[in-house]
Amino acid sequence: MTNWLITGCSTGFGRVLAEKALARGDRVAATARRPETLAALAQQYPDTALCLELDVTRPDTIASAIAAARDRFGRIDVVVNNAGFGVQGAVEEVSDAQIHELFAVNVFGVIDVIRAALPTLREQGGGHIVNVTSVGGRTSVPLVALYSACKFAVEGLSMGLAMELEPFGIKVTTVAPGAFATNFANRVEPPASRLPAYDATHDAINSVLEGMAYADPAGCVDLILQVVDAAEPPRQIVAGGFALSAVEQVMTAQMEEMKAWRAVSEAADAG
Repeated sequence: MTNWLITGCSTGFGRVLAEKALARGDRVAATARRPETLAALAQQYPDTALCLELDVTRPDTIASAIAAARDRFGRIDVVVNNAGFGVQGAVEEVSDAQIHELFAVNVFGVIDVIRAALPTLREQGGGHIVNVTSVGGRTSVPLVALYSACKFAVEGLSMGLAMELEPFGIKVTTVAPGAFATNFANRVEPPASRLPAYDATHDAINSVLEGMAYADPAGCVDLILQVVDAAEPPRQIVAGGFALSAVEQVMTAQMEEMKAWRAVSEAADAG
């Protein structure tokens, strides 16, 4: 039996993951900013579901949720950072307030959950931190540069964190989903002010999004379950064919560019 603490369980990946983990007999501390949205889980699984308030921008709720999960289950085996939202707009279209909130939730909120959970994970001698990022954390496209900046930050954080925590038996994995039919798109904010200079870019990106095929989020959740159950889980994994293809294309292009500029890069040592 695995003991989970999952953020952002009201909808999307978080909700499906909580449901699937509970259905297979695990114990889950399912959290959300509005815990009343989790009432059905508590009713269906009164002995194994613990539904709690957790707003990643409020450290007091993070601390209380972790304490409640530890007290109820005795330990926390897996911490899943899933809560987040997006903004779709050109960098100069997005307001200061939107940028600050974007990073507060998607970056600083993740860091605060991790920092609050680590004493428990270290004391119990192990655990697994799963950070749900995005294909946008391994590549980027116009109008999501700021969102990608958040997800790139979590990917980089997780890479170094995995090395820091290895001596304590704590594993870290980033899961980068591609195109899945979650409620995430409904929580993507438009920019504070649309600029006519970017109208063509908005039209092009919206056209791509409208024609995109979205997979069942249950497939990504099954991937997370496999990763958590693995004796040697990956530190980075992408979810879905769309994400895999996009990341492969970006990595190939990066290697080609690096090779093309290799002599210039090496010459920098000469001063």
